[in-house]
Amino acid sequence: MTENTDIRTAFDQVMAEDHDLPAKQKQVLAASLTLFAEQGFANTTTKQIADRAGVAEGTVYRRYKTKDELLAALLKPMVTQVLPRLMHEFAQQVKTMQHLTRRQLLTALIENRVAFLEDNWQVGKILINEMMIRDDLRQSVMLNAGPIIQKTLFPILDQLREQHELAAIPNDMVGQFVIGTVLTNLLRANLQGDFAAFSQRAPYLIDFLDRGLAPK
Repeated sequence: MTENTDIRTAFDQVMAEDHDLPAKQKQVLAASLTLFAEQGFANTTTKQIADRAGVAEGTVYRRYKTKDELLAALLKPMVTQVLPRLMHEFAQQVKTMQHLTRRQLLTALIENRVAFLEDNWQVGKILINEMMIRDDLRQSVMLNAGPIIQKTLFPILDQLREQHELAAIPNDMVGQFVIGTVLTNLLRANLQGDFAAFSQRAPYLIDFLDRGLAPK
C-alpha cells in the first residue's frame, strides 16, 4: 500500500496552490497550525504566532481580530480542501483492497488509519477537538466523505456479500459500524490524551467488527 500523505504536507500543498491568499497570511496560518499542534490552542499567543511567521503582531491583528477568528480561518481550508484531498488519496488505496476476506479488509482499513493518525496525531487533535463542538465542521466532513465511501468501499462490500463473507446488512450501516467504532475509540484516546491506547486497541476493534459483520 502506498504511503499516506500527512496533514501538514497536504496543507502546505493547498496553501501553495492558493494564489489569491497573500503570502503573509499563508505564513500566519502555517505558523498557527504548527503552534496549535505543538502546544495547544489555549497555550498559544498571537505574539508567538507572529514570531513564528516572521511578521509583526499587528499584521496578525489586522487580518484576524481574535484568536478564534484565526482558528476559523485555519480550519476552513483544512475541512474544505485538505481533508477531501486526503480522503481521495485513501479512496485510491481502498480500491486496491479488492479480493480480500472480510477480516483482511477490516485489518487493512483500520491498520492504515491507525498508521495515518499516529503520524498526524498532534495536528489531528486540532480537527478532532473542533469537530466535537462544531456541527458545521462535522457536516462538511460528512458531506465530502459520504460520496467517496459509497464509490470506493460499497462495491467491495457488495463483492464480499456475494462471496458469503459479509452479513446481509446494508452497506451504509456497515460503514457506520466500522467508522463509528473507530471514531468512538479515537475520541476516547483523545480525551485521555493517550494515542498509544487507541493503537493498542486496534486488534480488538478488528476482532469485534469481524465477528459482528460475519454472516450467520
